[in-house]
Amino acid sequence: MKNKYVGISGLAFNEEEDMKKLSEYAKEGWLLDSIVGGFFYKLRKDTPRNIIYSLDYQDNADEEYFSIFKEAGWELVVSIGNKMNIFSAPAGTKSIYSDLDTEIDKYLLMEYKCKKGVVVSSIIAVILTLSIIVSMAIIRPIFFFLVVLFMADIIVLIFNLMPYLAYKARIKNLNGNSSILSNKNFWKLHLIVGILFIIFTIEGVLKKDYLDLLWLFPSIFSFIECRKYKKCN
Repeated sequence: MKNKYVGISGLAFNEEEDMKKLSEYAKEGWLLDSIVGGFFYKLRKDTPRNIIYSLDYQDNADEEYFSIFKEAGWELVVSIGNKMNIFSAPAGTKSIYSDLDTEIDKYLLMEYKCKKGVVVSSIIAVILTLSIIVSMAIIRPIFFFLVVLFMADIIVLIFNLMPYLAYKARIKNLNGNSSILSNKNFWKLHLIVGILFIIFTIEGVLKKDYLDLLWLFPSIFSFIECRKYKKCN
C-alpha cells in the first residue's frame, strides 16, 4: 500500500493534536502528501522521518511569505484553499511564532472569516424563512426548492459557526481568559446540535413530511464530530 487516508479531526478544534498525529505517522514512514475533499489527509509511504508539522493561515500568500518560513527551516507541504498552509521541519526546529501577539494574529484572520460566513448565512436563513412562509400561502410550487435551500444554508451556517467559536475560544485562551467553549466542551455543543437535528427529523416524519429526513445528514456529522472531541478529552 503506497497511500493511506487519515481523517481530519477539525483543524479549528484540534490543530495541535492533528499536527502531532502527522508527526507520529512520519516516524512510521507515512508522510503528508495532500488534503482530499477537505476531510482526509493523504499520506504517502516513504522513508521514516523525525519531523514536525505546523499549520498557518494566510490569505493569498506570496513568495515573501513562503521565503520567511523557508529561511526559518520550514518547508511547505500542502496549501488548502489558498488560506491554510501546512509546513514541515526537522524535530526541534523553532516555531515561526516567537511571541504571543503573532500567534493570536494567526487565529484572528480565520475568526474574522468564519464570523463573516456566520453573518451572511444568518441573513440568508432569515430571508429564506420569510420566503418559505410566503410560498406556503401564495407560491406553493417553489416551497420545496426554498426548503432545500434553507437546509443547505443551515449546514453552511454550522460549518462556519463551529470553527468561529473554536477560534474565538483559542484567542481568549491565548489572552489568558478562560472560556466555556474550550475544546473540552465542544463535544457537548456538537451533541446538542445533533440532537436538535434528530428532533427536526422525527417531527417531520411524524407529520409525514419526508423532506425533513435531509436533517439526518447534518445530525450524523454532528455526532461524528462529538465522538472525535470527546475522545480527545
